[in-house]
Amino acid sequence: MVRFEQKKKVSQNTVHIIFCAVMYALLALFIVGLSVFNANYTTIYSSPKVHGGEVDFENVDLPSRDVACNLAGEWEFFYDQWIVTDGCDGSPDGMISLPDLWTYKDFGNGSLPKTGFASYRLYAKNVQPDINVTVYRHYSNFAYRVFINGELNYRSGEISKDVNGTVVTGSTDERHPYKTDGSPLEIVIELSATRTGGFNAAPWLAASSTGNVYGTNLRASNYIAIGITTAAVVTSILTYVFFRYRRDITVPAFMLALYAHFLSSRDMLYVFRLQITTAMILSFLSAIVAFVLLMLHFRRSGAPLKRIPIIAVSSVAAVLTALLFAFYGTPIAPVSAFMVFAIGCSFLVPIVFNRRFAAIQRVVYGTLFMFLMSVFCFELCDALGLLVFGTEFIFTFELMAIIICFAILWLWKMAKAAHNAIRVSELECELSAVKSQALRAQIKPHFVYNSLTAIQSRYRDGLSEGDRAIEQFAKHLRLITDHGSEDIISFEDEVRNVLNYFELENLRANGKLHLYLDLSETDFSVPVLSLQPLIENAIRHGELRNRQEGYIQLSSEKTERAIMITVSDNGKGFDVKAVHAGVGIENTRKRFELIGAEMKIESEQNCGTRVTIEIPLE
Repeated sequence: MVRFEQKKKVSQNTVHIIFCAVMYALLALFIVGLSVFNANYTTIYSSPKVHGGEVDFENVDLPSRDVACNLAGEWEFFYDQWIVTDGCDGSPDGMISLPDLWTYKDFGNGSLPKTGFASYRLYAKNVQPDINVTVYRHYSNFAYRVFINGELNYRSGEISKDVNGTVVTGSTDERHPYKTDGSPLEIVIELSATRTGGFNAAPWLAASSTGNVYGTNLRASNYIAIGITTAAVVTSILTYVFFRYRRDITVPAFMLALYAHFLSSRDMLYVFRLQITTAMILSFLSAIVAFVLLMLHFRRSGAPLKRIPIIAVSSVAAVLTALLFAFYGTPIAPVSAFMVFAIGCSFLVPIVFNRRFAAIQRVVYGTLFMFLMSVFCFELCDALGLLVFGTEFIFTFELMAIIICFAILWLWKMAKAAHNAIRVSELECELSAVKSQALRAQIKPHFVYNSLTAIQSRYRDGLSEGDRAIEQFAKHLRLITDHGSEDIISFEDEVRNVLNYFELENLRANGKLHLYLDLSETDFSVPVLSLQPLIENAIRHGELRNRQEGYIQLSSEKTERAIMITVSDNGKGFDVKAVHAGVGIENTRKRFELIGAEMKIESEQNCGTRVTIEIPLE
C-alpha cells in the first residue's frame, strides 16, 4: 500500500525579510538625514544667513575657519543681463534662493524659459578688513565669473551669451583674491548662457588662508581614482576573456556601464570637459543600463526574475528619465527622478531572496546594491540642485569603491569556478568507476531469483496476478537499462523507480509492507537509482516482512540551506558502530558525496533505522 501525505510548507524567509527591512530603513534614514543636514548646513558650520539679497559677517572670523562659508539663500536675480560687464544699473527682476533654477519662474513678465544667461547679486557687510577673500563653487557644472565690488574675483569656463560659445571646464581658470577694507562687498555672479535653467548651486566665500572648501587640494585625486577604477574594470574584462565562466557577459558589461556612469559623474566634468546636460544624459542612461545588466546577471544566476518584467521596468525608467530632462528645473523633475530611484530599490528583494547564491553572497550583494542606490540618490539630489553643501569627491570615491568591490567579487567567483573545474576533472574518473559499481550492484542474482519465485507463486493465484508481477519486473529492468547512461535524474523519476521496486518486493511479502511518501519538495535532482538501495536495505535487514504493519517512509523538504531526504522504517534496527555498511549503501553514500551531499545513518535496535541525506541548495 502506498500513501501520499503532502506536508505544508513553512516559510523560511524571516531572516531575508528582516535584512531587506533593515536595508530599506537605513536608506530611508540616509535620505532623511541628508535632508536634515542640508536644511541645517549653515547652522552646523556657523555660516551667516543669506536673506533678501544680504548677508551679515559680523563675529565671523573667516581666516580661522577650516570650512568656507556657504552663501545659500536669496540673491537678487537679473535675467539676460550681465550687470557688471555690460554696466547695467537697473533693478533686479526678482529674488532667487540658491540653489534653485529660474525655469518657469514668473517675475511679472511671463514664465522664464530654460535657456539664457543671468546675473546674481548679493551684498555682504561686516566682513573683516585686510583679508583676501574669494567667492567660488568647486568644480561647478557651469561657466561663470564672480565680481567683488566690480573687480574680477573668480572665473570658471569660457563665458558667452551664446550657448554654443559656452565652455564648461569645471575648474578654476582665473582667481584674483579681493582684499577687504571693512566696507560692504557687492558680490555679483555672471552666468554664461545655458540650457539648464540657471545656476542651481550655492557658492562659497572663503579667506585665502582657508584654501578649498575642505581646507586641502584634492584635485589630483580624481586622476588617481580614474586610474584605480580603470584597472579594476580592465581586470574584470580580461578575466572574462580568458576564463569565460559560463560565458556570462552580463557582469563585465555591467562593470563597463558602471564605469561609464563613473566617468560621466559630476566630479569628472572638468577632466573630460563635458557639458552638464551631456554628462547628465550619459550618467542616467549608464545607470539604467547598469541596472538592466545587473538584473539579467541575477536572472542567469537563478533569481526569480522574468525577462518581460525587466524589459517593462527598464522602459518605464527610460520614459521617466526622458521626463526628467524634459522638465528639468520644474517640480516634475524631482518626482520623475525619485520614481526611477524607487524602481531601482525594488530590486533588492529578488537579490536577497536568490537562493542560488550563498548566504554571505546575498548579504554582500544586497549591501553593495543598497550602497550603490544611496550613491545614486546623493548624486541625484546634487544634480537637481537639492543640496546646499559641496559634494566634491564623494561620488568619485564611493563609485570607485563600489566598482572595486564588484571586481573583487567577480574575481572571487572566477577563482571558485576554476577550483570547481579542477575538482570536477579529478572526480570524473572516480565517478565513472563508482557509477559502474553502483549500477552493477542494482541487479543481484538473489533478487532476480527471488522475484521470479514470487512471480511463479503469483501465477498460481491467477493469470492476471502473474501478468501484473511480470509487468512490474519488466518495468524495473527497463528503468535500470534506460537510466544506464545517466548520472543525474529528477527526484520525481527516482521516486517512480522506488515505487516500482517496492511493488516487486511487496509481491514476496504478499502485500504486507507499506510505503508512505511525505514529499513537500520535489523540484531537484539526485543520482540515478540512488534511493533503491536504501529501500532494499530497510526491507532485507530491517526484516519488515516479519513485522506486523512494517512500513517505510520516504520524505523530502526544503530548509533554509539544503534539501533534506529521509528514509525511515520501523524494522528491527542495528548498532551502527558494530555493523559495516554493505556495497550498495557505500556506493549510494559516495554518489551523493560527488554532488556535495551528505548521508547520515541512525539506527537503534528494535526501534528502526533512519537515513538522512542533506543536499545543499548550491
